Amino acid sequence: MRSFWQKSSLQTIYAFLVLVSSAELCWSAPAEKLLEKNLSFPSPVEWRSGDIEISLIGLAWGPANSPEMGPKGREATASEKPQFYSDRSYVLALHFHAKLLTPISTEMYTSSGLGRVKNVDGDVEAPLELTPSGFVRFSGSPGIFDVHFNRSTTTDYWDMFPVSPDQNEFLVQTGPVSGVWSPASPQKIAFRIIVKEDDLVVANVSPEPHGSCLNFRKELAGAVGGRSKVNLRLTRAAAILSGTEQYARVGETLWLKGTADSLGNFVLEERYPKDRVTGIFKGKFSPDCATMTGYFSKPDGSRLQPFEFREAGVTTEHDENEVHPQQE
Repeated sequence: MRSFWQKSSLQTIYAFLVLVSSAELCWSAPAEKLLEKNLSFPSPVEWRSGDIEISLIGLAWGPANSPEMGPKGREATASEKPQFYSDRSYVLALHFHAKLLTPISTEMYTSSGLGRVKNVDGDVEAPLELTPSGFVRFSGSPGIFDVHFNRSTTTDYWDMFPVSPDQNEFLVQTGPVSGVWSPASPQKIAFRIIVKEDDLVVANVSPEPHGSCLNFRKELAGAVGGRSKVNLRLTRAAAILSGTEQYARVGETLWLKGTADSLGNFVLEERYPKDRVTGIFKGKFSPDCATMTGYFSKPDGSRLQPFEFREAGVTTEHDENEVHPQQE
């Protein structure tokens, strides 16, 4: 009987030691980390590649084989041979919005010109695609065609770079990638992405936006739809837009508040009173900022109508048939 209890005690002690040892291994293993961040308009990074405007709208960094990264990629085809990299088990994922300035009725593949600078010698790595089984190259003949328009003038896509989990700073740039043919000449731009604690930071964007349209005060006149004549007084200070608006027939002053990016795109809220949004102007400035064109809607996106405003020193004529666009 005594030997039985001794044997049981030894088994219990052994099991306890195994549990403690396993726990210590778990505690000592480095925890995998995943960060994601959406970037609001206006984007800190924008460039043109031919007649395509590209804006950085999101970032992600973490284990390449994690479930969270899967939806950002695609399924592999039978002819591909995906692979993960043991020395670069993480992925730096960049989310982009691309806008084609000319309408298309078919599919279109092209290159953004994006690449990651690997070292001081200037070696540049082209982006990859991610599948559940590993990384694969973008298609091209030849080239890196990372931008795909499917019978639409806008598209969102991800560019992926395999990286070491120990690396926390990355230099990314646009331009011709060695050995890669591109159908357009991308605007040259460079920026850094920094992993800071629980955040992803975009820094040192160069060159900085410049031009006469970054700061102005203008009076503009035009119409929303075909019948609503409008006069604007608009001020721009870098990315910030503000001003007032008057419909010729209504006579009340409405307030304008919004933002614009370095490519001339803008989102402008119409407010009355100041704390209530009554409509949204979304469109684009002409290169000299003398014209604003786009679409106007209610805050929920309904009652969509085109608008066009032009710089003017005089107001538009009164039209007795005019109505506010929200009343149409």
